[in-house]
Parts: sequence; C-alpha cells; structure tokens
Amino acid sequence: MKKMLKSYEHSDLSLPAPASWRRRAMLVFLYKFFWRAILGVVIGLRYLGVKSNVPDGPVIYIANHNSHLDAISMMTVVPRHRLHLTHSVAAQDFFGNSFFRKWSMENLVNAVLISRKRGANDVDPIEFLDGLLRAGRSLILFPEGTRGVPGSMGDFKRGVGHLASRHPGIPVIPIYLDGLYRNLPKGRAMIVPFGGNLIMGEPMVFSDEDVDQITSQTQKAIENMAQQLRDSNRI
Repeated sequence: MKKMLKSYEHSDLSLPAPASWRRRAMLVFLYKFFWRAILGVVIGLRYLGVKSNVPDGPVIYIANHNSHLDAISMMTVVPRHRLHLTHSVAAQDFFGNSFFRKWSMENLVNAVLISRKRGANDVDPIEFLDGLLRAGRSLILFPEGTRGVPGSMGDFKRGVGHLASRHPGIPVIPIYLDGLYRNLPKGRAMIVPFGGNLIMGEPMVFSDEDVDQITSQTQKAIENMAQQLRDSNRI
C-alpha cells in the first residue's frame, strides 16, 4: 500500500482523505433524505430488489449508464455507514473541466475523477481504483465507460473484470437502471418526473474466473435483469 501511495505523489490522483463527521452527516442527508425523496417521490423512481443486508466492507457496484442521475440514484441505496467510503468513478475530461463541476463531483457526489485518455506519465486508473479497494473503499462503476444511446446498453469494458479478478473476496453488485435517461436527458439540465426503476441484483462473488469471464458474466447479469423487467411489463 505504501508503494502504491508513493506512485500517486506525482499524479493528480490521490486517495480521498478520511471524511470528517460533518461530511459523513452531509452525505447521509443528501442521499438518504434529499435525493431519496426527489427520486422516489418527485420523479417516481421505483426501488426493486434493494436489500438492507448489503455485504459490509468494500463492494463494487456496477450499472448501465444513460443519465447523470445514475450515480446519484445508486448512492441512495448504499448503506448509510458506507456512504463516505463509496466513490463513483467519473470522467476527468468532462467533470473536471470547471471548478464547480469538479468540486460538486468530489464533495457532493463523493466521486473520484479518472482520465479516459492516459498519458505516458499518468497513473494507470486500474491501479488507482485497486488502491481504493485495498483501502476499504467501495466503487460505483459504469462498465460501458460513457453514457450510451438512451434505452440501450453497450458492451462492457474490461475494467470491472480487472478489479474483480484482483479482489476475489469483494462482491460485485449489479444494478439495472431503467428510464432515468427520460428524467434527465443527455444535454439537458432540468429534471422531469417520468418515473423509472432501479433494480438491484444478487451480489456476484468471483474466485478463479479470468478478466474476460468476469466482464461477460457481469454484463449478462444486467442484461438478464433488463429482460426480466421487459417481460414483466408485457405481462
């Protein structure tokens, strides 16, 4: 761990500092009261399959990605005592291009910003995220890498496979997000109440699977959840 921390000293990436009690209280208020009310009451987001007994300790949450509301909605299902230890992984080139965006993501969303284009002297983002997991933090990942076409899901990149293969004891929890792209469409700044669904799947624990197997299995899990929702809507 010390060796890993030293490698970050010459980079913009650094492990987030321990949260003060004020910051912990702010995150609980934001996600367990404010955003949960906005999403559940105003927007009409339905929470399906969400369990109170989420495994304690580091977790890798993964989901499909169509809206800037995705990370916020996923933070509302993180156990309150783990909120300050859970970091959404966001794009540095988009959210780090202004002081307000960067400050908001780091302080209000508790995100870590990762460059999607790696230079010769940059820290490998996988190594940085690996360091967060080793430090006991949880991650929120969008394996597609970017917001895709509204209502559809692109192929997963291999980042989740690399991280889960390095940490076979850490559960990967798949979440399917349905309809949030209608509530905050790409390119819009105003939230509209069109409803939607957040469906939490069963934790997936990997042992000796390789990177490609993990990537494929996690994508299949979310695709199956999407298909089950479509089937239930037809019924």
